Amino acid sequence: MRRISWSSWLLPLREAVADDAKMARAALLLLLLNISACSGFGFRSCSQNYAEADYIWCFNRMIDNISGVVNMLPENITAINLSKNMIRAIPPGAFARFARLKHLDLSQNKLFNLKGEEFKSLHLMVFLNLSCNNISNIHSNTFEGLTSLKVLLLSQNYLSGVFGLLFNLLPAIEVVDLSLNRLRSFSCEECGGSLTLKYLNLSVNNIQKVNVSCFPALMYIQLSNNTELELRPDTFDSNQQLSTLLLQSVKVEGLMGLSGQTKRDLIHVSFSIFAEKSPWMICDVLRGMDNVSKVEVDLKGSKLPASNTSLLDCPTPTTLHRLSLMKNEITELEPNVFHALTQLEQLYLQFNLLKSLKKKTFGNLYRLKKLNLSLNLICFIEEGTFQDLKNLRYLDLSGNRISRVTPSILSGLKKLTHIILYNNRLHFRSYEAPFIHLTSLEYLEMRYQGPGGYGIGDIGPDFFKGLQKLKCMQIGNSIKMNVHPGAFAPLISLKILYIYGVNLKEINLTAVLLPLKGLSKLMLNRADLDTLPAHLLPPNNSLEVLRVESNHIHTLSKEILDNLPRGVIDTESPDGTPYRTTPRDAKVIRLRVFDISENQLSCTCDNAWFKTWAINNTQIQVPYLYNLECDNGKSRYLWQFDDKACSYDQISLTLFISCTVMDVLFVFVCLTWHIQGPTLRFLLLMVKARLRGRKRGAGAKFQYDAFISYSSKDEDWVMGQLVPNLERPDAGALRLRLCLHHRDFRPGAAVLENIEAAIYSSRHTICVVTRSYLQSEWCSVEFQLASLRLLCDGSDVLLLVFLEEIPEHCPSPYARLRRIVHRKTYLLWPENPEEQDAFWVRLKDALKDSKDLEEEEEVDVGGEQWLAPLIG
Repeated sequence: MRRISWSSWLLPLREAVADDAKMARAALLLLLLNISACSGFGFRSCSQNYAEADYIWCFNRMIDNISGVVNMLPENITAINLSKNMIRAIPPGAFARFARLKHLDLSQNKLFNLKGEEFKSLHLMVFLNLSCNNISNIHSNTFEGLTSLKVLLLSQNYLSGVFGLLFNLLPAIEVVDLSLNRLRSFSCEECGGSLTLKYLNLSVNNIQKVNVSCFPALMYIQLSNNTELELRPDTFDSNQQLSTLLLQSVKVEGLMGLSGQTKRDLIHVSFSIFAEKSPWMICDVLRGMDNVSKVEVDLKGSKLPASNTSLLDCPTPTTLHRLSLMKNEITELEPNVFHALTQLEQLYLQFNLLKSLKKKTFGNLYRLKKLNLSLNLICFIEEGTFQDLKNLRYLDLSGNRISRVTPSILSGLKKLTHIILYNNRLHFRSYEAPFIHLTSLEYLEMRYQGPGGYGIGDIGPDFFKGLQKLKCMQIGNSIKMNVHPGAFAPLISLKILYIYGVNLKEINLTAVLLPLKGLSKLMLNRADLDTLPAHLLPPNNSLEVLRVESNHIHTLSKEILDNLPRGVIDTESPDGTPYRTTPRDAKVIRLRVFDISENQLSCTCDNAWFKTWAINNTQIQVPYLYNLECDNGKSRYLWQFDDKACSYDQISLTLFISCTVMDVLFVFVCLTWHIQGPTLRFLLLMVKARLRGRKRGAGAKFQYDAFISYSSKDEDWVMGQLVPNLERPDAGALRLRLCLHHRDFRPGAAVLENIEAAIYSSRHTICVVTRSYLQSEWCSVEFQLASLRLLCDGSDVLLLVFLEEIPEHCPSPYARLRRIVHRKTYLLWPENPEEQDAFWVRLKDALKDSKDLEEEEEVDVGGEQWLAPLIG
């Protein structure tokens, strides 16, 4: 048994109801609900439709527990698409809280049996799709209460019979599809009758007998691929409104034996002619069908004689405007083969074996508007083949092997609005302009070009020349595609652009898309993008839908949102009435859908803004927000990422900068201290002395006459010579009080404090200068602190005693010492014992009360003038 596709009956169904507004809406909805879903704000496994906010799409989300999904949905929705999931059962009343629900799609699931009350309380339901499941049994009250149901689809299940007076439970039913089941008969006694049923599909079953006399309103019936079906001449006598009868793979004699009235009422007829019959039997079948306008003929196995110059060499109904010869293994079409069909408007030749198209093949078809040549083996089209098709609007050449399309091949198609070149072998060079004559073209589809490794090739600056009216274009899925930055410049009317499966990483998207100011929908799916440019489109663009699915984008810049266009837009208020934003609302973002699904985003603080924005915004839909996965193991989904720490980013940055500055300063201070330690130490001591302000009056009392500053290596001389001669002189001599480190420093106090206290408690400071003294850091501190007294109280108290000759360069670390050596008198310890008595006399004279001493040098105490030599 041959199984037919959805398109085999949906296409005639859609066309047959063109005059019936309600049924056209139902058929269109049937097609829409089988298309991949749009997006939403943030429902679990579902998303909200962009065009109509009360439509919810849960398409292909691996859902197995229907309750866990629908319980999260708002109650005011009118349509739910749950198709292509793993649902096995529907709990009773699962949709009861959706009182406004009108459309429900549960196709392509794993449903086995319907046990009753699954659709309870859905009084407004008009469309129910249960096709492509495993349903073998339906309880009698399953559809009870569906008083508004108009469309019921049960195709591709395992039903062996029509259950308990189905049509009696559905008083408003108009469309029923029971194709691709296991029905053996169909009669009014089994299923009940209906005064409203108009369209019935019973194709691809095992039906032998059919009785549809209880459907007086029936307009369309499809019985194709019921190979054992037998039709009586009076089968359709009760169906006075029947206009479409599809009987492919059914014995053609059944059509020839129909009553004259039935044949006169038919408008659309489909039948098959088998191998043993002549193809000219078409004429016999059409005889008496004076009003037929659409004919679909299955000639599979029948061979047209080579000498035949016309497919129909017989008078054809003057109303015939649609002819389908699809799936007939036709290998060649001779010139003028259709010349007798002067009224023909639609010609379908897809699914044949055509290899080439010759000039005049479609001669005399001046009224032809639609030509479908898809899914053949066409590799060559002669120039001028379409030149007689002055009124052609739609041309489908997809699924062939065409490698070359030129302006000469497409000449004459001035009114063409749609051309489909999908899945061919086209390859272009940068200088080509193949569509220059298609000035009315509005839709161009040219994805999947190959094989051979070439792909679509180079899209040069003139490639789209002449396509000023083009509104929608699909391009991509090509191994190689280079786009010139100015290629899209002629496309001033382009609204929708799809680019799939092309490596756009090396292409300057901003430059390429710059001319497209009127673009409303942009799809860049599977384009190998690592980043999304912030300035993707020109300023003041009209973008409403942006999809970048299935790329390698890990991080989103907030500049993308900041650069989105804002302006006055048309929308709807909460009560459904049209609403147009006013100038004060002009900051409303035009974008309505931002789809970044199937990109593994980095769950880091770089994307924390996007997570927060996507969850909280009520203006822009983010498709499948709760299914956006992370590219690391910390969180599986973006919405689960804990971004609390990211709120401290600014503080962290400030702390980081502060710590960095402090570290640099610390290192700088350490290096400076290491290099200029003594100088810095002196400065600190000087500042400390200034702050303390230890100034003593002229008559101040001192605890000691002199503080002895010396190196530990010179301690023997100090204790053996200096101390005895100054503190314990001969009887009658002046006794002096000396301050010594080991004897007079206060235990437990800091060394610096002891040194400072000793200097300021002594009238003088005696520095015992030797080479060891000059190398000692503590001696340096003592010398510098003693020098500070000049700053504090204006007195120079230093007395220098040299125990040995010091070369000129040795005192250089101490500028003050060097200065004293050069400008003041100092004492030198004589090696000759006879001169030592004179040394002590001179030292004691220098230690007398400072009131009787004269300053040996003038010192400027004005601050900076002495500071430089002091530390130099």
